[in-house]
Amino acid sequence: MSMKIIELEPHFWELYQESEQLYLAIAIDVSSVVSCWDLVLTQMEIEAYQNFGRNSIDQLAKKLVKEVFRGNFSNLENRPASAAEKQTMQVTFKNLRDS
Repeated sequence: MSMKIIELEPHFWELYQESEQLYLAIAIDVSSVVSCWDLVLTQMEIEAYQNFGRNSIDQLAKKLVKEVFRGNFSNLENRPASAAEKQTMQVTFKNLRDS
């Protein structure tokens, strides 16, 4: 199964799915600098999405932003997507944008 974007909040986050795994690409704007993170969602977060849909991802994204503003990057740093996963996410986004 190929990767696809299943939810999108323009200029903030994209939710990707490949098989059973979900990935979140998030852009966090911290005083004129935007940092972008590609994350592997945990099983709990995947289940929350299955049960509550887009709202669960929106809440997760807002939580991550709050943590960054408090100087806590651990939730972002502890579960990065691999280089291959990031590459696939970028290609998937480019294909969506160009379509």
